Amino acid sequence: MRISVYSRFHNFDWEILISSAFLILIGCATLYSLELNKQQPDFSLLIRQASAAFLGFFLLAACLFFDFRHLRDYAYILYGFSLAALIAVLFLGATIRGTTGWFSFSGVTFQPVEAFKIFFIVALAKFFSSIRTLNRPNTLFTALSFLAAPGILILLQPDLGSFIVLCAIFAGYLFLMKLRRVLILSFILATLLAGVIGWQFLAPYQKDRIQSYFNPEQNQKAGSYNVTQSKIAIGSGRFFGRGLGLGTQSSLHFLPEEETDFIFAVISESLGFTGGGLLIALYAFLLSRIMRLASRAHDAFGSEIAFGIFFWFAFQGFANIGMNLGLVPVFGVPLPFVSYGGSSLLASIVAIGVLESVALFAPQRTV
Repeated sequence: MRISVYSRFHNFDWEILISSAFLILIGCATLYSLELNKQQPDFSLLIRQASAAFLGFFLLAACLFFDFRHLRDYAYILYGFSLAALIAVLFLGATIRGTTGWFSFSGVTFQPVEAFKIFFIVALAKFFSSIRTLNRPNTLFTALSFLAAPGILILLQPDLGSFIVLCAIFAGYLFLMKLRRVLILSFILATLLAGVIGWQFLAPYQKDRIQSYFNPEQNQKAGSYNVTQSKIAIGSGRFFGRGLGLGTQSSLHFLPEEETDFIFAVISESLGFTGGGLLIALYAFLLSRIMRLASRAHDAFGSEIAFGIFFWFAFQGFANIGMNLGLVPVFGVPLPFVSYGGSSLLASIVAIGVLESVALFAPQRTV
């Protein structure tokens, strides 16, 4: 007898939903604050972000009535369709800041690589939940093929940030499988080789960003300018911040990419160490709840999905914050739920919906 969603609703993880919703609100409030001191404020970015959030929560609600286990049957088909979208965007997509990665429909743009992250995780979840070991070369080769095909297509755009995120998700799964050292070394060498080849396809500004991390003095007028301004913004916020809309770095536009890559610096300048620390604490809490769900789900497929989303949010979130602090090279990844970008926000909210479906439909271990 099929048990209805309503009888399972006590398993709904409110903490995951509420913490992600707070992150979205922080992002929208930051976008609003960026327009406060302008003579002619333009809230179009905020409206687009709010619209993406509204659509995302509608899809999240739909996920509550969808048993995630049905994804197992269509995992590879969905992966194939999303891979086809990555091929199509190379020929039909719009080029923005040197990257051909967006479909444009009547002024509305969509970045298919963001949706691909979900289907990539679902496909890997099916694969890894169906094998016992990955220590056989042929099995590892099959697993690597899931990464190699989209990796090449993404580097051709070129979108270094998304490629690195996919590599991080894949590496997380390898960690779970407890690979032999020789195979881990082989994966690292293959990734480095892909990086060397991919370097040839990067746009000049992307190369500047990476080179400036290793030699900031030589590239002060190029890629390191962004990080320098980000550090100034974060430092000027001190403990309690300058207040929303009162940050000089962001309001006077010294800080580039303030609504996307460097939105954490805007938040830290406006709300200080307190605001930045609370944002990091929110991420840590969200990730802890996702890890708890992944560990308690008594369904291998559902558990693997939750772990994959954990790897995605954990790496992308703290990589973005690390870029703002100058701890890692700037390779262009958004701060999940916070940075401006409808495609990224939509994919992140749908991922939360998939997690809630796992919470509702997967039997839970009582540990």
